Amino acid sequence: MLRVFLLSLVVFASCGQKFIPGTRVPDTKENRVIADLVQKYRLAVERKDIDALKEMVSRRYYSNAGTTGDTQDDYGYDFLEGTILPMLRDDIKQVQFRIYLKRIYFQGDRAFAEFEYYYKFFYLDGGKERWFAKNDHARLEFAKEDNVWRIVGGL
Repeated sequence: MLRVFLLSLVVFASCGQKFIPGTRVPDTKENRVIADLVQKYRLAVERKDIDALKEMVSRRYYSNAGTTGDTQDDYGYDFLEGTILPMLRDDIKQVQFRIYLKRIYFQGDRAFAEFEYYYKFFYLDGGKERWFAKNDHARLEFAKEDNVWRIVGGL
């Protein structure tokens, strides 16, 4: 009887849900696509690969800069392309960026990736070298455009 129980336990344990490595996100085809895009985004930021970032971001991109009650700091793709990405390219000397994927979900034609992140970047400020570090939670929002998932919010 013990042998049957142990065999059953092994069989049921092997049928358990599989997760994307390093996460607790179920490893499905749909989730894997979004997880891969999050990783591609992380690498593009670390490498300061402006062309890769522009390719990933929708021209419909919009950010409220985390302040839903204040529209003064909202921006779209043009500001991202004309101001933020050039700052990354020209002013930031080195980036370390870690993402810990927590959840992926889909709502209609949108996909969302929730994660905790840690970044540290090295920059010059008034001729002095400085490091800046931040740890927080964020959510990237994706929408399909011509069958390609692109970031529409959350950078």
